[in-house]
Amino acid sequence: MTISARAMRRTPAALAGEILALCRLAGATAGVRMRGDLAERGVADDALALLGLPSRNELVAAEAAADASATRRRR
Repeated sequence: MTISARAMRRTPAALAGEILALCRLAGATAGVRMRGDLAERGVADDALALLGLPSRNELVAAEAAADASATRRRR
């Protein structure tokens, strides 16, 4: 990860919030892909639920949080 000088001028809390939002987004994206791969291989929905893999709705929420963080950054 590279953090620009501009980003380093932000408050620590704001920078941490953005980094966490991006990490959540990356994790949700990977989890949704894994869920899709397993579903294609025939893993049952109840088994997928037990694995705790994120749903598309959770991915959308992570994307919204990352977008909100980016919007706050631009202000």
